[in-house]
Amino acid sequence: MYRFNEILAAEPDGAIAVAAIRALTLVIEMSKATTMFELQLELKAAIENLQKHSSSLSVVSGCELFTRFVTRTSLEIREFADCKERLIQRGNQFAKMTATSRDRICQVALPFISYEARILVIGFSRVVLAILKQAVAKQRRFSVVVAESRPEVNGYQMANRLAALGIPVKVIMDTAVAHYMDRIDVVLVGAAAVVENGGIISKIGTYQMAIVANAFSKPFYVAAESFKFTRVFPLNQRDLPPLCAEQKSYHVPDDMKPLHEAIVVCW
Repeated sequence: MYRFNEILAAEPDGAIAVAAIRALTLVIEMSKATTMFELQLELKAAIENLQKHSSSLSVVSGCELFTRFVTRTSLEIREFADCKERLIQRGNQFAKMTATSRDRICQVALPFISYEARILVIGFSRVVLAILKQAVAKQRRFSVVVAESRPEVNGYQMANRLAALGIPVKVIMDTAVAHYMDRIDVVLVGAAAVVENGGIISKIGTYQMAIVANAFSKPFYVAAESFKFTRVFPLNQRDLPPLCAEQKSYHVPDDMKPLHEAIVVCW
C-alpha cells in the first residue's frame, strides 16, 4: 500500500487507477513467489488491500482490467521466470496505455471548446482540469463557472487551479445551476465510473445538472478514461455499489465565497 501512496504523492494530478496499476506491477516485480498460483494469490491480496484503503470505483475497475490484461497469457509460457517477466512487461505496457488515455481525451475534447465559450463544471475533476489546461495551451479563450459540489466543496479547489492558469472563473452554489444555465454554452463533467447501461457514476449534483442542461438544450459532455468502465448495472439511484468517491472536504478560504443571486425565477 505504501508504494501506491508514494506514486500518488509523486503525481498528485495523476489518475488513482493508474497509480494502482503501477503498484500492482511493482508487486509482481518484488514477488518472491515460485509458482503462478502463489503470484496470483499475492496479486489478489494486493488488490483487496488497495480496494480496502481506496474507495474510488476507478481503482476497482482498473484492478479488474489489470488482472484480465496482464495475466491472460500466463498459461502460454511454461517457465515461471519467463512468465513473470512477461507479466511485468504487460503490466508496464498497460500502465503506459492507461496513463496516456487522458492525453487522448484532451485531444478529442478540444474541438468542443469554442471561442469565448462559457463552460459549467462541478467540483474538482482531474480529467476536466487537464482538458481545460490543454485548451489554454492551445490559445483558446473561455470562462468557467464551477458548482461548489457539496458536501466536499472541492469546487473551490478547481476554481483556484483554473484561476492560476489565467482562466476567468466563478464559483456558484449547487442550487444556482438552473439559474445560470441559460448563460452556459457547454457542460463538462468527469465520472467516477461508466456503468454497463451507458450511464455514469459521478459527484452528487451531476444528475440534476444533466437534467437542467437537457431542459435548456445545452450540450452535456462526460470525460472519462477507458479504465473507468466497470461491470456494474445500477437500476436506479439507490442501486449503487457501496464504493463511492472519497469524501474529503476542501478548506474554503475565508476570502472566497460562492457568488450567487438572492432570487431565482421558476417557470
